[in-house]
Amino acid sequence: MKIEIITVGDEVISGHIANTNATFLANTVYSLGAKVTRIVSVGDNAEAITETIQEAIKRVDVILVTGGLGPTPDDLTSQAAAQALRRGLVVHTGYLKNIKEKFQRWNLTFTPSDEKQALLPERAEPLPNPIGVCGFQLEEGGKPLFFFPGVSREVKTIAQGSLIPFIREKMQNEGTIVCSSLFKVFGPTESGVKELLKELEGDFELAYLPSFPEIHLKLTVQGNNPREVEAKHNTYAKELSKTLGIYCFGKDNDSMEGVVGTLLREKGMTISVAESCTGGLIAHRITEIPGSSDYFIQGAVVYSKQAKKDLLEVPSSLLEKRGPVSKETAALLAKSIRKLSKTTLGVATTGIAGPTGDTLEIPVGRVFIALAAPDTLEVKQYDFFGDRSQIKLIASEVSLDRVRRYLLSH
Repeated sequence: MKIEIITVGDEVISGHIANTNATFLANTVYSLGAKVTRIVSVGDNAEAITETIQEAIKRVDVILVTGGLGPTPDDLTSQAAAQALRRGLVVHTGYLKNIKEKFQRWNLTFTPSDEKQALLPERAEPLPNPIGVCGFQLEEGGKPLFFFPGVSREVKTIAQGSLIPFIREKMQNEGTIVCSSLFKVFGPTESGVKELLKELEGDFELAYLPSFPEIHLKLTVQGNNPREVEAKHNTYAKELSKTLGIYCFGKDNDSMEGVVGTLLREKGMTISVAESCTGGLIAHRITEIPGSSDYFIQGAVVYSKQAKKDLLEVPSSLLEKRGPVSKETAALLAKSIRKLSKTTLGVATTGIAGPTGDTLEIPVGRVFIALAAPDTLEVKQYDFFGDRSQIKLIASEVSLDRVRRYLLSH
């Protein structure tokens, strides 16, 4: 099954936003065994959208369009779709009623311009969108066309409820069974992962999907016999996990913070964090997990020297002699937050995220991360590279991974 993705919007072709919808849809399609042959981006121009849809119909079996379905004058996708397929543009009364009901339920004022969202090409049917109002589907010459809004959260919701079941059924009808899973890796580079897996061979596809600072591996097995496909997939998955070892921290929807939280809960341990250069990012990630209050007690953002002294009792003498960015300061921050919070573990970060603040002795990217536990106090020095956000993110990832490795060994 060949699929083309069309993203609509001046904000996409101008580079103001990343084309995350195309990435998500392509990954979703790929995981189901179908193939995306082309991704096209087009601006808010009715003629250009029309031509793009007409060209796609000639090339592929299924067309996915995202963007340009709202109530504003530059939302032209519905109009362009009608022109492309030589159909009229009509008000879908059931859709209009549904939109008005949602506006009332969400305490929003319905205006005449909002009615535009119910204008659909003839014979089009709305796609279920429980968190929004846009989206429709139609068929032309036996070829399905799905029209998604531009809001990423809505695209994912509609895809889960409509697109994924559709493609899965089509693939099964064609006699193709697909089994896939995602492995999440942290530690080695992409070339390092490839070196680890160089002897892993078989009847499978393995896609490398960099997701800084992690590497995600999509394992896919296809065939005609469901039992054989599943058995092969399970065999290769076990081999892959075994080969990756400690570097593979999770699968599918796992996150580093979620894995750490599960281990903390299973072992009945608690954690607190003292953050300088990461600015609360570690605490934020930990508390993104529902139920994290079971194991996360508190976090302190001790950004300045004064905060380090006042909140966690780091002596002025140490800060003057060794500096706020030092092994000794990181160690004391971890010990102090653990003692203050009465937690099993204490984690601390201090460093230079840049692009300024470096000295001759301490370059941008230098970060000290400390882990205080009942049986150990371990501080490590890291020299990360990248921009400010990347350095903060990888520092938070390393901190959580350090906790994960500790918990796995205790």
